[in-house]
Amino acid sequence: MPDNPVHRSFGQRLVHPVVIAPLVVALIVAGWWFLIRDDSSAETTTTAITTTKQLSEVTSGTMSNSVSADGTVEAAKTDDLSFTAAGTVTAVNVKAGDTVTTGQVLATIDSAELAADVASARSDVADAEARLEDDTDADASDEQIEADEAALATSKDTLASAQKALAGASLVATFDGTVASVDLTVGEELSSGGSGGTDLTGSATGSGQSAGSLGSGSSGLPGVGSTETTSTTAQIQVVSSGYFAVEVSVDSSDIDSVKVGQEATVTVTTSSSSGGFPGFPGGGGGGGFPGGFPGGFPGGASTDESPSGDADAGAAPQLPTSAAEATGIVTEVSQVADASSGVASYAVTVGFVGDTKEFFVGSSVTAEITTSEREGVLQVSSRAISTTDGGSTVTLATDGKADGATESRTVTTGETANGMTEITSGLEAGDQVIVTVPSGFPGALRTGSGAPGAGGGAPSAGGSDS
Repeated sequence: MPDNPVHRSFGQRLVHPVVIAPLVVALIVAGWWFLIRDDSSAETTTTAITTTKQLSEVTSGTMSNSVSADGTVEAAKTDDLSFTAAGTVTAVNVKAGDTVTTGQVLATIDSAELAADVASARSDVADAEARLEDDTDADASDEQIEADEAALATSKDTLASAQKALAGASLVATFDGTVASVDLTVGEELSSGGSGGTDLTGSATGSGQSAGSLGSGSSGLPGVGSTETTSTTAQIQVVSSGYFAVEVSVDSSDIDSVKVGQEATVTVTTSSSSGGFPGFPGGGGGGGFPGGFPGGFPGGASTDESPSGDADAGAAPQLPTSAAEATGIVTEVSQVADASSGVASYAVTVGFVGDTKEFFVGSSVTAEITTSEREGVLQVSSRAISTTDGGSTVTLATDGKADGATESRTVTTGETANGMTEITSGLEAGDQVIVTVPSGFPGALRTGSGAPGAGGGAPSAGGSDS
């Protein structure tokens, strides 16, 4: 029988590669999907979360509440010094990075003309005093005596101005500190009033000069006030050494609990650039001290050196094993809210003494302000407490074993802080309660304030172990 052309054409088309290839791919994809779905289902049904019972001890210790905020380190005191008189610079006795003491003369200008003015003014005062004395002895008229007194007052004012101008021929440090910048050279001609117009105390643009002492004064910190400076360039700038301030923003919901005098823990989060002297960023032109100061002014992270003394250029910087910390106190709490970010917040200033090898102007820090602290508070991990229908209970391990006998105990709770809850009734210090946690839960259960664990969340800087 002859082949049917129609059947032959259909069979040939059926086995043609163009038809076979898509069918094979479709069958493979379908098989793979069913296989994966079955495996996934099996895995889902066989995976189960297991839990473990652990003991948490009821303790009596410190319970504290705190407010945390970030800010940038600034010098606690800054003096911008500039000559108030005209003249030629005759001496510049310091350079950036030098340590200075109160009363130290930092720079001078030619004072010959100013000294002559003082001498002339003193002579005028002497003449006016003699004239007044003579007229008084001669029983001169009241009008003459009044005129003599007025002339004497005028001459004394002139002398005071001349003496001030002469004193202005020297820039003098008003507190112990470090020279931050020098913008003077010997031989430079200064116009009247200099370039800054700072008065004799150097406090016209200095921050913190009019502030009160920090706290009760027992900390030994200098006055810490606003750290703003004017845009005028100082001829010599001096900053406090080792005394710092940080301004942080506290949310309006927390500000009522923040008070002047409260203790704060300041922790470095990022350091300023390396290469500067203590307290100031530098290096690479990043601050007022490009290149840093060899032989005594560390600045930021460093690298280990090889035995030969050469730095290993290929080695990564050695990061500190723990962040630097310092203890300070709240020195100022703003009464005016700032809502520029869309949320009302208040500026709070914390003053502190810090190691100049660890704290630098421009470093980012976190200030943990302890707003309340109580001793002898009975407390337990918050994870041990179950609350239903307004009542709180714990599972008490009556024989002190996690897998032993237990009983449910109703408790009355108080404040909660840092993962710990105050117990006002129902338990005693030393009781062991059960906490159920997922198997492999990292870390030990927290049994006192100030230690991390099942209490949840990092502890406050103000907390301490019992």
